[in-house]
Amino acid sequence: MSYANLLRGIQAILALVYVAFLAMQFFRPSSPLMAATFHVYMAVALVLAFNPIRVADGRPGTLAVARIVDAALIALALTIAMLYLGEIPRLERRLEIIDPVFPIDIFLHVAGLLLIFEGVRRSVGFSLLSVVLVFMGYAYFGSLMPGLFAFPGFTLATQAEIISMQTEGIFGVTASAAINFVFYFVMFGAIFSFTGGGNLFIDLAMKATSRLAGGAAKMSLVGSALFGMVSGSAIANVTSTGVLTIPIMHRSGYSKEQAAATEAIASTGGQLMPPVMGVAAFVMADLLGIPYLTIAAAALVPALAFYFALFVIVDLRARKFGVGNVAPELLKIEPIRPRIHLLAAPVALIAFLVAGYSAPYAALVGSATALVAPLLRKSTRYKLRSLYDMVLDTAKQMAWISVPLAAVGVIMVVATQSNLALKFVRLLTEIGTGNLYLSLVMVIVGCIIMGMGLPTVAAYIIGSLVFAPALMDMGVDRLAANLFVLYYCVLSMVTPPVALCSYAAAAIAKSDVSKTGMLAFAYSLVIFLVPFSFIDDPAILWQGSLAQTAIATVGMLLATFCWAVFLQGWLKGNLNIAERAVFLVLSLVLVFSPTLSMAWSVGVSGAIFAIGWCFLLKKSVARNLPEAGQS
Repeated sequence: MSYANLLRGIQAILALVYVAFLAMQFFRPSSPLMAATFHVYMAVALVLAFNPIRVADGRPGTLAVARIVDAALIALALTIAMLYLGEIPRLERRLEIIDPVFPIDIFLHVAGLLLIFEGVRRSVGFSLLSVVLVFMGYAYFGSLMPGLFAFPGFTLATQAEIISMQTEGIFGVTASAAINFVFYFVMFGAIFSFTGGGNLFIDLAMKATSRLAGGAAKMSLVGSALFGMVSGSAIANVTSTGVLTIPIMHRSGYSKEQAAATEAIASTGGQLMPPVMGVAAFVMADLLGIPYLTIAAAALVPALAFYFALFVIVDLRARKFGVGNVAPELLKIEPIRPRIHLLAAPVALIAFLVAGYSAPYAALVGSATALVAPLLRKSTRYKLRSLYDMVLDTAKQMAWISVPLAAVGVIMVVATQSNLALKFVRLLTEIGTGNLYLSLVMVIVGCIIMGMGLPTVAAYIIGSLVFAPALMDMGVDRLAANLFVLYYCVLSMVTPPVALCSYAAAAIAKSDVSKTGMLAFAYSLVIFLVPFSFIDDPAILWQGSLAQTAIATVGMLLATFCWAVFLQGWLKGNLNIAERAVFLVLSLVLVFSPTLSMAWSVGVSGAIFAIGWCFLLKKSVARNLPEAGQS
């Protein structure tokens, strides 16, 4: 048997066992510690199996060593999982600090962390690993830190206790969120995509937007928003929709960098799009102890505003520069009607969520519907082989999510046990001098800086520990504070220098990675005002009557429109400096004034007048950009 066949066999066995174990947690749940330990180290084994060591020179001796190392690491991960299962009864009975820490505990802690660190390196690279190592260093050498951040540090035994021997640290809230929430939605997304639902969404987007101004870019926005409803993964979104939308955008007049950047920011927004948001939303539900449906409902209007803002800026740019119109021969849309029954799966998921069923139950119903619906028509039936591919894809996606999440658990426990989070709260409060808006700006800067090197969920968890408590101390609702942090941490996927979504889009477009990342981040500026709206008016998060939510939403969308016009400097014609300044002031007034206040009413009236002024007095002039619209 060749090594490749052996590796495929190992991958298949690990994937089947892992998915079966996680699925059984819904029907016969294990104890939290038992479920978390098996889940974490099975995920590590899967990452090692699916991403083996790559040898550049290809020499037989080097390859043999790499294979032996991979096999040894996979075996070690499985051994640790089995050893934990034997130790679970003792670990569940022991009293923290009072009961002794045994050598086996130290071994499991050290060997387990080293394996997790290697899994993080192979799954998301050094960006997250370097941050985790900094926190581990702080745990050891906290006494060497200056002033406010000094603390005695933890011994190796204490670290083992708080990180690897209880339902905290690597087995804490991040592991429970993955087991109890994330798995079911990852499985739903994998099944729906494999049975043709993803392609249906993209074709629907093409059908709806192809004849609009800038239809190529709008196709990307609508397709990514629809795909984000069932995926929640920005990378999966980019690789699924981008392979179709990026070439069409490029042929429609956009540069390669513009096409890739548009797809990157559009796919990034999928992490905010209910009903299946990104992993960070599930972690938020666990951290706040509130139903996932509450978070999904609160995120709905801000998510729609995210895409509305992008839609407006794309439309203005397309009309200003005359790019993005889709030639009919570029589109290859399969008939929609014979596949419309595939939408039964997301409809079932949403219906059961709205009806009050738990998120895992709704996702299971959606998954079952996604498996059955394609069988109703011959043209959409899938082969049995696809079931195996779905299991493999589900296991791989879960492993790539779960190993970084386990590492983030280290950050969480060190930050809380060392009181580092409280120290940051005090520091932010002092620097912000008690001014809410100055503190919000500092939070944005902090989230963007973290986003330069971390996945969304890691950036959100640190932000929720460090920034959200300070905002709550200033009177901000805790859900609004956490969504504010999440909104800006989502931008981590397009924030250079580590902009994973931009990298994926650039690879598809074969564009310059740095330029794509900078353009995607520049495009994201149009959505920067949206979170301020729900900080000032929680009715946008459905914390109020339907009428209050509707009025607040209209005001937010009008503010967003004015902000986009200011950024683009065009509405039915080029705007001069004074006109752009008017739209800037109007957008700020609408965002920072209480809904239905005198200032807000003046802002609404002024915005309507300014928009009418442009439409009545300016002539629409489209001009082509040099080099396919590089603005």
